[in-house]
Amino acid sequence: MRILQVTVYADLKFGGPPQKIHALSRGLAGQGHAVRVVTFRADRPTVDPYQGDESVDVCYLPWVGKQLWQVPTEYRRLREAVIWADVVHCYGLYDLLCPAAAFCARQSGRPYLLEPLGMYVPRAGNRRAKELYHRCFTSWMARGAAKLVATSSSEAEELQGLACSENIVVRPNGLDLATYCDLPGGTRFRERFRIESDERIVLYVGRISPIKNLGTLIRAFRQLALRPARLVLLGPMLEPQYARELRALIAELQLADRVLLTGPLFGEEKLAALAAADLFVLPSLYESYGNAAAEAVAAGVPVLLTEGCGIAPLIHGHAGLAVAPTSDALAEGMHSLLADTERRAALTLARSDVLRELSWKGPLEQMERVYRETVQSYPSRVAQRLPA
Repeated sequence: MRILQVTVYADLKFGGPPQKIHALSRGLAGQGHAVRVVTFRADRPTVDPYQGDESVDVCYLPWVGKQLWQVPTEYRRLREAVIWADVVHCYGLYDLLCPAAAFCARQSGRPYLLEPLGMYVPRAGNRRAKELYHRCFTSWMARGAAKLVATSSSEAEELQGLACSENIVVRPNGLDLATYCDLPGGTRFRERFRIESDERIVLYVGRISPIKNLGTLIRAFRQLALRPARLVLLGPMLEPQYARELRALIAELQLADRVLLTGPLFGEEKLAALAAADLFVLPSLYESYGNAAAEAVAAGVPVLLTEGCGIAPLIHGHAGLAVAPTSDALAEGMHSLLADTERRAALTLARSDVLRELSWKGPLEQMERVYRETVQSYPSRVAQRLPA
C-alpha cells in the first residue's frame, strides 16, 4: 500500500504525537509499504520539498501563518501527495493542513482517516476558537472520514458525537522497547544539572502547558515532606506566559532550589534523565494516551499519573498508581511510591505484564489491517484532477 501521513506535529518538540507518527511510519515502511509524510517545518516557512530517511519520504510544505495556524502555499504538492496515496491518515485538529488534505482526498477519491490526538474536547487555550474550528472543519472532516482513530477507550467515548461506534477504531500507541533495554547512566544527567547523588528525582516529561496541570504538581511537591528531593520538569516551553506563571509559583513557594525546568531533551539525554529518576509523574488533566508514562514504565521507573490519562487503567496497580488530579492526591501518591517501600513494590509488581502491552507490534498490525480494510471497502472512483 501507499500510505500518506499528514500532520503539523513532525517536530519532536511537540512531544508524544510526532514520536508516534515517526514510529508508525517507520514500522509500516518496515512491513513493505510505501510511506510518505506531509508536514510543515515549524521554524522555517520554506524548505526543499523532500527529505527523510531511507524508508520514509518527508515532504515539508512551504507555509504562511503563525504557530499552528499555518496555511500551505503550494497546494499542488499536497494534491500530488494525496493522489499518489492509496490511503491518507490525518493527525490532529486546530490546524489548516489536515482540512486541506481531507478536501484533496475527497476530490481525488482517496479514503482518509482522522486521528484527533485527544484534541476534540476543548480543555485549554481559546475554547471559542476551538469550538469555531469544530463547526467549520472537524464535523466536516469526520463526516467524510472512513474511520476515526482514538488511542484509548475514554477518547473513543468522546468521539461518539462525531461518528457512530463502528467507525471509531481504538488503537493504542506503542514503544520501541529495545530503546530502553540499555539506558545510559543517570550520573551524567545529575552532573549536568548539579543534582546531588543522594537527592531523589521526581521527573515529569512533556510540554510545559496548562493541560499538564504542572502548578498542581509543584504544590503537591511542596506538600511532600521528603528530603532531599528534586522535582524536574523536562520539556519544551511553547507557551511563555504559562512558563512565567510556573516560575512565579516556584518563587512564591520558595522552591527555587528544589524545582528545575530543564527545557527539552532528546535521544540519549532524555534517556539519561529517565535513568536518573526515582519516580515519574504525569499530572495531566487529560491525556488521550500518555506516551511519556509508557516510556517511564519501559525504563523501569515507577509511575504516578492522574486518572484522566488514557493509559492509566493499564498502569494503575501494575506499574504505578493513578490518582485524582489534585495536590493532595498527588502528594500522597508521591509519598507512597517514594517513601513506602512495600507499597511501591506491590504497585509495580506486574510491570512486565504492562510491558507486553506497550510494544508497537500489536498497534502496527492493527493499523495495517485497518488501512487494508479501508482501501478494500472504499468505493472505487476515478481520481479526478483538481483545477490548478
